[in-house]
Amino acid sequence: MTEEDRQPPVRIAVTGAPGTGRGTVCAALALATGLDCASVADELAAPRSDRRLARTVEAAIRGFEQRVDGEARLPGGYVSDGSVLHEWAVAEATRRTTPRRHWLLNPRDLPYRIFEERFLLAQRRIVARYANATYDGFVHLRLPEEVTEDGDSATRETVDRLLLTALQDSNLPYLVIGGSLEQIVTQVAGMFALPQHIPVGDAVSAALKAA
Repeated sequence: MTEEDRQPPVRIAVTGAPGTGRGTVCAALALATGLDCASVADELAAPRSDRRLARTVEAAIRGFEQRVDGEARLPGGYVSDGSVLHEWAVAEATRRTTPRRHWLLNPRDLPYRIFEERFLLAQRRIVARYANATYDGFVHLRLPEEVTEDGDSATRETVDRLLLTALQDSNLPYLVIGGSLEQIVTQVAGMFALPQHIPVGDAVSAALKAA
C-alpha cells in the first residue's frame, strides 16, 4: 500500500451561484487531482410538474435526493459540483425573489406560501447537518464583479448570500475565491493538499473543452 493509498479520502464541495462555473471548476479539479467529480444533471434535479411549489419544494427535494445518492456511490474522495446546499439555496432564493402581489391578493394561496417557507427553513437544517458530516471543506466561487443586470440577477445575488451564510455557520473550512480557472484549481489543490494527477494547465484545457 502506497502513502497515497493510506491517505483518508478528501471530499470537497464547490459552491457558488448559478453562472459562476461550478461545473467547470469541479471537472478541472477532478482531472488535476484524480478525484471523482460528483455532479447532478439539471434534468435530474428539475421538478417533474408545473404544480404549486414545484420550483421550490419539489426541486429542493429532488436535488437533495440525487446528490445524496450520487455522492454515496463514491467511496473515495471527490469534488462535489454544488453540494447538497445548492438546490436548497436556489429554491430559497426563488421563494424570496418571486413577486408576491398576485398571491397576497388570493387568500387560498397563503397556506402554500406558509408551508413553502417552513419547509425550506427545515430543509436548511437538514442539508447543513449533512454537509457538516460529509464534506471536508468548501470552495465558494465569487460572483463576477460585472454581474449582468437581467431577470435572474436578484436570484443569483440571493443564492450567493445564502450560501455564504451557510458556510459561515458550518464547522468546516471554506475558501472564497475568484480569478482564472487555473488560479482557482492551483489554490484549492494547495489549500487542501490534494494530489496532482496531471498538470493543472492540462486539466483546465480539458475541462474547458468539455464544458
